Amino acid sequence: MIKKIMSAAFFLGIASVLSAYNPPAGGENVLRISSPELLFEGNSSAGGAFFDISPDSVVNNPAVTAYEQRVVFNIAGTMLFDGKDESDKTVGGAFETGLLIPSRWCVSSFLLQGVFVPLYDMHLGNSFTFTANVAKDVNDKLAVGMSGYMGAFYGHGSDWTGGVNMGAFYNFGDLGFFRDLRFGASLLNVAKPYKDLKVLGITGSQADEWPLIATPKMGVAARIFTKNNFDLAGSLDFSFPGFQNFVVDAGVQIYLFNLVKVSSSWEYDAREFAEGSKNIIPSVSVGCRFVFNSKDGSMLAKNGWEQSEITVSGGYKPMYENIHAVSAGAKMNLGLKDTQPPEIILWGEK
Repeated sequence: MIKKIMSAAFFLGIASVLSAYNPPAGGENVLRISSPELLFEGNSSAGGAFFDISPDSVVNNPAVTAYEQRVVFNIAGTMLFDGKDESDKTVGGAFETGLLIPSRWCVSSFLLQGVFVPLYDMHLGNSFTFTANVAKDVNDKLAVGMSGYMGAFYGHGSDWTGGVNMGAFYNFGDLGFFRDLRFGASLLNVAKPYKDLKVLGITGSQADEWPLIATPKMGVAARIFTKNNFDLAGSLDFSFPGFQNFVVDAGVQIYLFNLVKVSSSWEYDAREFAEGSKNIIPSVSVGCRFVFNSKDGSMLAKNGWEQSEITVSGGYKPMYENIHAVSAGAKMNLGLKDTQPPEIILWGEK
């Protein structure tokens, strides 16, 4: 009898915790809607299918930037449209700008994001968030990282958030037909969440605190097929927001001629699907990489960045039943990757 009572109490406790889960739609992903890389490439904690790193990669795992050799600057924005909003507010948006700076000691990155989404079916309100990140390679395969962030919310009540994210990254190498197999794990939102704000949650009532405290996230990514000028890669991630939800992110990417990247991703959010708000249609985006040379005497050439590259991308994602997202951005990598290992000459060798 005592075991039955304890079991009933346990399951009632679990049910009460789960029933209290009521963030706004998209609240757990509020920092992942501001750029094409975050919206369309699978929210990967392992650095994405092709390990294309930008300053906003730290949103998923603070450790993945540790091996970046070049200064990276990005700017991006997203527009959200609601074709059937009960409050007559049909447009929202988000933006970001970020900077990544490698040094001999670590790789630092800085990211500023703004979110302005008043839509009835995605009631995220207005907020600004600043993130500073440090990542360090332990050896050729293992890296760790940590970021701190501060955010301010206004317009539908006011509050602030602040906290830290921690992560680890491991590059396994090749395994069977998997090439460049990578693993990532992070603990996100160890922080004070937003709370008592006048925004609607996924149940239609006023939202509870969000993003939830402590979200474990883990994932894997690898190249799957390579032939001539065609490369196929994928990523798969699992996260558990506040230990009260279960989210799967899957991404597939194709590189053509090492210049054009086509990406598609799909997300399963258990609680949002249960409330009937999440859209099951995958996203799609296209990015193009351009290499350019700097003129002698220019500021870029003086800093050793005679040849650099810029990637422009854009795409579309159906967010919820009536909400659609269009996002575009540009990322500039200054200089070229150093792929030539150092040459060691012993005494007496020529």
